[in-house]
Amino acid sequence: MKIPKIKLITQPETENAKKAVGYEWNDIAGTRHYLGGEPDGIEEKDYPTCDSCGERMTFYAQIDSIGDKYELADCMVIHNFVCFDCFEVKCQLTQTLM
Repeated sequence: MKIPKIKLITQPETENAKKAVGYEWNDIAGTRHYLGGEPDGIEEKDYPTCDSCGERMTFYAQIDSIGDKYELADCMVIHNFVCFDCFEVKCQLTQTLM
């Protein structure tokens, strides 16, 4: 199953949250959040498999680093996968330059 790509827009609601978002030196990192589509930096053949049924999981979401203060390693993203048969989930950190 492939989910259509749905871009997520960061909308911090407090002053502290507004200060946490973004990078001083990078305009791309912190903007790569979305549901569905294809994950940056991972080919479909490398998607994880479900521990229960052994089938390849569906890419569900990509969550980017937040900003300088909450950076994931070196601007990594979290890729989230789900098995729609067993409702198991897996996530992994991936370095991507997209």
